[in-house]
Amino acid sequence: MPAGVEWNRPPEGGMFVWLKLPKHIDSMKLLEQSIAQNVSFVPGGPFFANEAEHNTMRLSFVTVPPATIDEGVAKLGALIRASV
Repeated sequence: MPAGVEWNRPPEGGMFVWLKLPKHIDSMKLLEQSIAQNVSFVPGGPFFANEAEHNTMRLSFVTVPPATIDEGVAKLGALIRASV
């Protein structure tokens, strides 16, 4: 991932890694671009009870083989770099 992206390492349980992107990146808009590259994630905004942070996302790591995860993370990282 490019500089400015934060994530929980290691995941503290569950099925997802939580990412926080640079503030100017809207994960809903990024989702449209990533789907075009056959990469999907869950935008994080709907998981906030009060003020949504639209620069967040959840990545599943339990239903996808490691090689596919590596490929998807590389594609997602390139999309985020292009947005920075």
